[in-house]
Amino acid sequence: MGDMTVSAAVAATPTTRDRYVDLVRVGSLLGVVLGHFAMAAVVLDHATGTVEVANVLEAAAWTRPLTLAFQVMPLFFVVGGFAHATSWRSLRSRGGGYADFVQARIGRLLMPTVVFVAVWMVLGGAIELLWPDSPATAPMLQISGQLLWFIGIYLIAAAFAPALLAAHERWGTAALAALAGAAVAVDVLRLAGGVYGVKWLNFAFVWLTIHQLGFFYADGVADRVGPRRLGGTMLGLGAVVLLALVTWGPYGWSMVSYDGEPLSNLAPPTVALLAFACAQAGIALLLRAPARRLLDRRRVWTLVVAGGAVAMTAFLWHFTALVGLHAALWGAGVDLAGDPTVASFWWAKLAMLPVFLVLVALLVLAWRRFDRPPGRAVLVGPSARRTVVAALAVACAIVGMLGFAVVGFRGVVSGYTGHVAVLPMNVWGAAGLTTAAVLLARLAVAEQSRRA
Repeated sequence: MGDMTVSAAVAATPTTRDRYVDLVRVGSLLGVVLGHFAMAAVVLDHATGTVEVANVLEAAAWTRPLTLAFQVMPLFFVVGGFAHATSWRSLRSRGGGYADFVQARIGRLLMPTVVFVAVWMVLGGAIELLWPDSPATAPMLQISGQLLWFIGIYLIAAAFAPALLAAHERWGTAALAALAGAAVAVDVLRLAGGVYGVKWLNFAFVWLTIHQLGFFYADGVADRVGPRRLGGTMLGLGAVVLLALVTWGPYGWSMVSYDGEPLSNLAPPTVALLAFACAQAGIALLLRAPARRLLDRRRVWTLVVAGGAVAMTAFLWHFTALVGLHAALWGAGVDLAGDPTVASFWWAKLAMLPVFLVLVALLVLAWRRFDRPPGRAVLVGPSARRTVVAALAVACAIVGMLGFAVVGFRGVVSGYTGHVAVLPMNVWGAAGLTTAAVLLARLAVAEQSRRA
């Protein structure tokens, strides 16, 4: 929103804007924030000097089917497909090129993310220097960057959006079927053919298929077919396929990863997640009409606009709030059993929730100034050279974000190394790639500022 106030943005909302898309975007990110808080099972034991970070899904099997209600990332990718389609079509109609798209859409994600990374690089180095032998240091720093996996995967969808939109405009459902078929082929090769290395391709194929659904929504397919008819069909199809995959296939009900699961549906994603996404998108369509009636109320729409203005900031910093909360408990000498099979664990969660939300709010207030869309600028237009530079920027950003997701901010001093697929990665390599992404993205549109 730039410097525009929430009230001014509400007043300036055009009648043609699909407010439901904004609600789904804000709601999905809020769901991630609350979901991560609920899933964290942290052990703090001062008697043994133990700090362990686990997931409630590991110890409490009854929580795994609940991920069908609380895993909302597919909705964000559907909304992303809608946003990328409308943005690219607008840029294209005004003479813009791929570099302009990278600057407008991908630069929107990178700016607040780079600030987050810079702050945590400093914090990571300071924590390793001050508390090198603390049992809390390594797990705290490693988990602090894990949420950046989402930025990395979402950047893949954004990077391919113009090309996949062209395929969608030419072939329609055939393009969607090709992506879904590729995801199925990867799972077959992996699970039936024993070609395990191919599984990483589904980070692209599954999420790109889900992202492609947003193109159809941008085309108004839901309005032409009818949201209830289309939503019911998608819900029924997705639910039946998911039930079959879980009942007769090797897949489980959990749509969130956890240590020790026989087969993750998320890391990398599987066709079970794809079926789940289809059903979830169907539910979203079924809820659209009553939600739109609510969004016509000024107070409700004001809450959505306010939430949208800080949603990405809250997403980036909520792990920091979670880490800070448990670090404070550790420093205060508080022990946590981290056992989700007992009622006391959930009562402790309930007691910590208000403190967590306050910490998130404070971090949002501190850093939301960096969560602003880039200002409008003169378009540089299509160019093969600029396209190559912009594509390199996105590639660096993707690998850099996935690098942080693997190593977090552990190793600023110690040099800890992990792997992104088969690529060795440390925190400095991830930081270097992220910096290169920012510089290359600016270079791709550098002639714009000289001409203006």
